Amino acid sequence: MISYTPIDQAIAQIPKSGTVVLPGLSGEPLHLLDALVSERERFTGLTIYHMPLATPCHYANPFYKEHFQIRSFLLNGQVKEAVKQNMAEYVPMNLSNVPGYMETLQPDVAFIMCTEPNAEGHTSLGVSCDYTLAALRAADVVIAEVNPSLPWTDGAPVISTDEISYFVKGEGQLNELSAATPGELEQQIATHVATLVPDKATIQVGIGSLANAVVASLHDKQELGVHTGTFPEAMIQLINDGVVTNEHKEMDQGKVMATCLVGSKELYAFADRNPLIALQPSNYTHHTATIAKLSNFIAINSAIEVDLVGNINAEMINETFVAGVGGQMDFMRGAMASRGGKSIIALPSTASRGKRSRIVMNVQGFTSTKSDVHYVVTEYGIASLFGKSTSERAEALIDIAHPDFREALRQEFYEQVGQHEPKSV
Repeated sequence: MISYTPIDQAIAQIPKSGTVVLPGLSGEPLHLLDALVSERERFTGLTIYHMPLATPCHYANPFYKEHFQIRSFLLNGQVKEAVKQNMAEYVPMNLSNVPGYMETLQPDVAFIMCTEPNAEGHTSLGVSCDYTLAALRAADVVIAEVNPSLPWTDGAPVISTDEISYFVKGEGQLNELSAATPGELEQQIATHVATLVPDKATIQVGIGSLANAVVASLHDKQELGVHTGTFPEAMIQLINDGVVTNEHKEMDQGKVMATCLVGSKELYAFADRNPLIALQPSNYTHHTATIAKLSNFIAINSAIEVDLVGNINAEMINETFVAGVGGQMDFMRGAMASRGGKSIIALPSTASRGKRSRIVMNVQGFTSTKSDVHYVVTEYGIASLFGKSTSERAEALIDIAHPDFREALRQEFYEQVGQHEPKSV
């Protein structure tokens, strides 16, 4: 049995100018954070580290600027105004490195969300493992919101209640993200991506409409494995249909390996006490040494734009950071180290309703580098880049750009590099 602490008494344990680390992505404890906001007047410059997705981030209200300062590993729309008001700053970091950073940071307090403990005195972190485990073990004080609706997931999320300083009662509310429905464009891109995925491969894919299209496009494959960051809800169908078996993975055989869950109640119900799914920290799932042991590892990621030599921007729009590094470079590097591995970037050819090409002369900012990608895919096809010269890369990428932009891109490239265009034969 555990004893519960009144939530105001738990919040009182936080130093007024201290450091609080929140769980990653959908793991933020809503009841605790509402209480923190309610008690904001007692804090002056409390530093909050977070990596939110599918969470309301009420604490990021610019009106609370004198009370809270935010340091974010992943920017999104919920913190947009906080960034403009100098209340929030972006901390670019590969997700594989964040657990180690927690050990260096030594936060005053870690907030976590966990399941009700079992008879053996263990509880599960449920949907968020990434750096959450490292944060709770590095913090002076751990405050846990017990959420009876949280799924029990196996692997590293299962911890002893002895590691928790204070328990508060949650209200059963979960952070949910509805599955994005792919359109025709995403389906066209996904069809090209699927041709690059062999049977018995181990795949990594993100979340969102394009990722869901990619997953759906793999329904004709056989005996796939999954080793990923965020588990995509669309993957449930492939598991139920026997496409994903995880039988040929050299590590974690028979299990889907991920570091967090973000989705709907259906996803959380599927994961609850499911022996096929295990979560591990990101310094395991995203580490190159781990991924390199998996043969035929296929990393499938997206981007905002790709330049004509293959550099990738997945963070900036109009010179403003709008996302984060996340695990993109981790998985791309891992794919490069995997025997038979492939590093794939998939994206639509245009943005702004066709007014702007996403294949560009120069990217606004670098998330991943030209030497870490094998293929770039748009609705117009596949550009194979590995082992190609800069001019060969440019020609391959121009070929999959939208036709309205191809000639201008070609002219700009050869003017900038001071070379003549290759003559057709």
